[in-house]
Amino acid sequence: MAGGKCTGALLCRVSRVNRPTGATQDPAPHKKRRRLSWRKVGAVLLIPATLIVLLVRAGGKEPAPPAPVATAPRAAMSCSEYPYKNHSPKLNAKLPAYKQSSAKAGIKPLKDDDALRKALAAGSINLVRIESDARIWVAPMDHGSPYLTANAAAALHAIAKDFKARIAVTDLADTRIRVTSLLRTKDDQRKLGRGNVNATRDELAPHTHGTSMDLSYMKFVDQQGGMLDLQACQQVYLAETLAEVIAEHGARDKRIHATKEKQQACYHISVCR
Repeated sequence: MAGGKCTGALLCRVSRVNRPTGATQDPAPHKKRRRLSWRKVGAVLLIPATLIVLLVRAGGKEPAPPAPVATAPRAAMSCSEYPYKNHSPKLNAKLPAYKQSSAKAGIKPLKDDDALRKALAAGSINLVRIESDARIWVAPMDHGSPYLTANAAAALHAIAKDFKARIAVTDLADTRIRVTSLLRTKDDQRKLGRGNVNATRDELAPHTHGTSMDLSYMKFVDQQGGMLDLQACQQVYLAETLAEVIAEHGARDKRIHATKEKQQACYHISVCR
């Protein structure tokens, strides 16, 4: 074939038969396979999910949190329901039996409040400040300061915790122990001894070591800091329950010495460890 013309009759005949009229025959184009993009799939799925969320929010408010379960108020106990207890006679420790142990367990007695402030600022004595909380109420002290050794402080809080648990089932569950005396300086001890027949003027008394505390068994305090107006049976129940707890701690640890004071209506406790 030269210049686009057939040179042979047979060849030209075949060419005319196989070629479509009015078109040139080109090879069929190769079809490309489309690849699926996960980004596009995610975008497609995100659109209906977003619409659903918008429809739900438009249709109603989010559910409110469940209301707290109300606790039933404690029923008031009558005097006939308070259990009879008589544990305070067990608190009869004598001072000579533990005075030396208290001196070894506690700090060296300080002269006065100024000496106490300086020792605390210098960190030369190891004492814990006692603060009022849900279990105890620390009364203002004319002759003393709210400090104890670490072991005595731990014993006080343990006694208060057990006392609180013991009265939890009664209508007196919110009662707090009234702490009336803690650390005393030598000056505090002398001044107190002048007007308190139950207090010694001994400048080496256990209160000066930071090991000792006085807990009232006549007056108890509510959560607001006010004195509870108690019936006689309620006062006896609280006093004997506190004595019961103190006696139990003393039975477990022989270094805890407790005495029921009569003139001052308090339980005196010394923790000699």
